[in-house]
Amino acid sequence: MCIYEQLWGEAMTAFELGKPQLDAHLLDKANDLRRGVSLSFWLPVFIQARIKNFLDQLAADFPGQYFYRPEELHVTIITLVSATDHWQNEFGDVDAFREILREVLSRHHSFKIEFRGVTAAANAVLIQGFPVGSTLENIRADLRRTFVERGFPNRLDRRYPNSAAHATAMRFCRPDADWKHLTEMLKASRQIDFGTMNVETLQLLWGDWYASADRVRVLEEFRLPSSA
Repeated sequence: MCIYEQLWGEAMTAFELGKPQLDAHLLDKANDLRRGVSLSFWLPVFIQARIKNFLDQLAADFPGQYFYRPEELHVTIITLVSATDHWQNEFGDVDAFREILREVLSRHHSFKIEFRGVTAAANAVLIQGFPVGSTLENIRADLRRTFVERGFPNRLDRRYPNSAAHATAMRFCRPDADWKHLTEMLKASRQIDFGTMNVETLQLLWGDWYASADRVRVLEEFRLPSSA
């Protein structure tokens, strides 16, 4: 089963019961000290604009929930330091991680991703991304293998393995919402075409759990050679 279909089924059950997973940190985001490091890429402006139109409709009907700003929309390739309160304990390894990233990414080319339709998890609304070809899968596998070879086993994606190419667009933080209405709106948006992008640059990011624009710092950029 496609990961998006699996998440959708879990979300529908949660919504029907009126018991989505709420993110309590969002009610006091200013004091959320969790930080982490990930390899990610940002969505281009034309896709951001299409997603914003969709989110504006949701925001009108679901005030008080958390919506990503257009410039915060991203896809995580792999998580190197999980976002926790104790991120400093592992940040010293980031320089070694950079060397591994440079080596691994030099072996791979740019790739395309189609952003089409929405799905939901029990805690969020996601924009579905579908990689064209196997490059993204190969990059993740190469990174995991090389990190083990270089003495960093069990360091990547420790909360959960990144296997999809989604962009999180909305998170739930308040219980007073019409979850049935949300279900109806999401069902009507399952096939929206948000556009296709060519992923040519990856960023090593330090930031909070939500990649908030005012908290993210780009540690390094990696240019992927053209696949042509």
